[in-house]
Amino acid sequence: MIKVLIIADDFTGALDTGVKFAEAGAQTKVMTKWDEHFVDDPSEVLVLCLPTRHDNPLDAYRKVRKVVEMADGKVGLIYKKTDSALRGNIGAELTAVVEGCSTSNNLYFIPAMPSMNRYTSGGVHYIDGIIVRESVFGQDPFEPVTESYIPELMRKQCSTRIKSIWAEDAIKSTPRCDKNAILVYDCESQADLDAEVETLFGDGDTRLVAGCAGLAQTLARFLGFDNNVEAPKKAGTLVVVCGSVNPISKAQMTYAEGNGFSRIHLTSAQLLDDVTKLTAMAKGLVLMSDAGSGILVDTLNAKRGLFEEMSDEEREELRAEISGRAGMLIRDMCDAGLNSRLMIVGGDTLLAFANAIGCTEYYPVCEVETGVVLFRVRYNDKDYEIISKSGGFGDEDLLVKIVNGVV
Repeated sequence: MIKVLIIADDFTGALDTGVKFAEAGAQTKVMTKWDEHFVDDPSEVLVLCLPTRHDNPLDAYRKVRKVVEMADGKVGLIYKKTDSALRGNIGAELTAVVEGCSTSNNLYFIPAMPSMNRYTSGGVHYIDGIIVRESVFGQDPFEPVTESYIPELMRKQCSTRIKSIWAEDAIKSTPRCDKNAILVYDCESQADLDAEVETLFGDGDTRLVAGCAGLAQTLARFLGFDNNVEAPKKAGTLVVVCGSVNPISKAQMTYAEGNGFSRIHLTSAQLLDDVTKLTAMAKGLVLMSDAGSGILVDTLNAKRGLFEEMSDEEREELRAEISGRAGMLIRDMCDAGLNSRLMIVGGDTLLAFANAIGCTEYYPVCEVETGVVLFRVRYNDKDYEIISKSGGFGDEDLLVKIVNGVV
């Protein structure tokens, strides 16, 4: 029986949550496609990448509920992975988890990630001491977070009973209220998180939880696993393909460019033109990677200026097409004999690469840094170790530290 089933709304999130269990010794697998037999998988921790981040709330609800209904009663714990900055369809998806179960259960939601100074106090979510709607995540051009009080944010998508729980109350005892409620936990420190998990799972009755990778790390330690963890390899230069428009990722690329990385700005014409031209571009990038310490390939120019006069639907279609072409380009680089370490930034681009290579199973190995994950995948009879991260993770000098072997 699967001990923990994790349902993630994007690929980078699936990896940065799954890796917490892998590092704790759990047999962990991330899947991008599956059928109803996924419940028979031999993994201790199974992570399903269900890319609903950009769906409308109703579609997201239906997709998550379908998976929960298939897993109901056949797995130990259902864990709905959420974004640490509250992006996506959180209200709809957590409701789907509650309503997809055949028995009445409360869902315990701990959204904090203390290791990155993302915490919840009085039901309000903070990023580095700033309420989330006033942080960089509130300025996101595609999915801005417009509400910092979590119950209110969720109520925009659901009518489920939602209750905010003070940290001291959650630590004292597991709150009991009417079943089928979502309980949003305050959590301001790692000590809070450790104590909340210990109390929540101490009685052995908890079946539904939600949270980001912060909860995963604490929960993995609490559950205890004892398999050996294989060490990653370190070789070659670093090729970074970035599909994120997050200011944090932009700053990382600017810093790396100022410290010796070569940078290629792909235009919309290059990405959206004849797809066969990607092969020649990929070969050129592979040749460049053999001669330097690091290469940055970003799609910012391809997106800049194209969205201003578009409808939301047109904007979403174009973004998906650009991500798809970026995924094909990365595949073509692998086909051209890429030997450098590969890093993919942004969940959409990572999923597009997964779709391009046709592989559905991925194995997280370790974290390079908080939220920055190294995973393994086999493609065309070759094993690849790839680094991935969400756009909003990592310090400004992250890419330089990776090249220099600091992390």
